[in-house]
Amino acid sequence: MKKGIFGTVALMCCIMMTSCNQNREQSGGAQSQAQGAQTVNMEGASTIVYNVFLKPNDMRDPYAPELYANFDRDAFVEEIFDAVMHHRATVTTIDDKPMSLDDIKTMEIEDPAYSRDKLAGIQFTEDWKLDAETMQMNKKVRSMLVGYEVVVDSVIDHLRPGFKIHFE
Repeated sequence: MKKGIFGTVALMCCIMMTSCNQNREQSGGAQSQAQGAQTVNMEGASTIVYNVFLKPNDMRDPYAPELYANFDRDAFVEEIFDAVMHHRATVTTIDDKPMSLDDIKTMEIEDPAYSRDKLAGIQFTEDWKLDAETMQMNKKVRSMLVGYEVVVDSVIDHLRPGFKIHFE
């Protein structure tokens, strides 16, 4: 149960931070003009690594689908693979060894455990910086490791690492 709550909380935090940032960008035109152009310096930032489930991790939970009602998992997964397949993403193994497009295709085709419908989570590595004076939070995604579900008794027991996409 703790895994389910942690995954849910992590997903909600990620969604809230993203939506708050989007709202600020959409509605903060006058505010950003008044403050002038600022660049985000991530020096001194704290690095955090956390997991986000892309679908309910407990299939027996009747309320879990509500958490994902506004998230199109299939489209998100397709965007990831589209970027990989069209060489718009730097892809490595979990231990940062380069992976070729053929490596990913082989993994996906030859091993059913790595099919796209089993992609159930992402482990993000991010730099977070809080400016306590302005109360603005900035984050930079460094990488995301895709994880494939391993289901035990209708619950995602853990995620099997797939490949890592780097954003640096």
